[in-house]
Amino acid sequence: MIKKIFFLIAVVFFLTATVFYSKNNPRPKNIILLIGDGMGLGQVSTSVLFSKNDQFKKFYSIGLVNTCSVDNLITDSAAGATAYATGYRTNNAVVSLDPQGNYLQTILELAENKKMSTGLVVSSSITNATPACFYSHVKHRNMEFDIAEQFVHSGVDFVIGGGSDFFVPLDFGGKREDHKNFLDTLSSYGYKVYQDFSEIDESGIIKKVAAILGHNGIAKTSDRNYSLGDMTKKAISHLNKNKNGFFLMIEGSQIDWAGHNNDEEYLLQEMDDFNKGIEAALEFAKKDGNTLVVITADHETGGMSITSGNIKENKINLGWVTKKHTANLVGVFSYGIGAECFSGILDNFVIGRKLINYVEPKKSWK
Repeated sequence: MIKKIFFLIAVVFFLTATVFYSKNNPRPKNIILLIGDGMGLGQVSTSVLFSKNDQFKKFYSIGLVNTCSVDNLITDSAAGATAYATGYRTNNAVVSLDPQGNYLQTILELAENKKMSTGLVVSSSITNATPACFYSHVKHRNMEFDIAEQFVHSGVDFVIGGGSDFFVPLDFGGKREDHKNFLDTLSSYGYKVYQDFSEIDESGIIKKVAAILGHNGIAKTSDRNYSLGDMTKKAISHLNKNKNGFFLMIEGSQIDWAGHNNDEEYLLQEMDDFNKGIEAALEFAKKDGNTLVVITADHETGGMSITSGNIKENKINLGWVTKKHTANLVGVFSYGIGAECFSGILDNFVIGRKLINYVEPKKSWK
């Protein structure tokens, strides 16, 4: 009997402490989520062991993520990003809808409801699966013309990425067959539209920014004179003017493309570029003191591992087991206000729920 009483007291204490902690846990003003598409622990290892600009060693709150989707052991980017964007798992290829096709509200949409600024910075098309999951809702990730139209009405404050093919009609160099020019529509909606990175001016107080820098993805790291870090700095400079804070998602999209190609040089260059994005985010977070930075991946690509090399000579040889995605666990690295909540082994949708509850603490889950 005494043991039962002590057990009940312990349960009550635990539940009380949990509620107290959740209600009183400090909330960040700003959230920066960085996603290395296809970036597994092998890819992170290449950074830690061989990159002169490695940023992962700066993190002390570290966990592992199970990336499975509802209908598959091995997720794709749409289902993977939906879990982070909405706090719910879905089927592969589905963009921020549940498996029955019902709408799932995203963290970006919640942030807009809270009068926060919102931004997306990616090296793919902004209509690609990962960024699309933060503002769009479609049955299949390949519906990029529909996703582009949804972006026009999304209200995102600052975006850099590729994808002009999906915004511009055939007679203007795009691939739309409906004669709609959504870059013109964005301009009419108050966006300053850019197609050259060097021209981007993030200093405007009112104007929204849409920098669409390529037909599909932007140029790979080796073919451009600006980095993901440069893009990140411009986004933060624009978004940080809002007293209510901001949500920014940054994707190193082409880490995944390098994995699909089993291309070692391409991968190392894209990982270095992603490190520059992390560096820019951390520099801001450290100065700001009220920002949460979370880094993770939607899945691993290639089954990559380090097979040989020489650290002193900075030589590395990589091996691959596939040109597709794998179900390998990926890492999660967090810094700043609330970082301690992302350690341990977590399901991908749990990370989404933790992030969303920092934006909307009253959000309930079913």
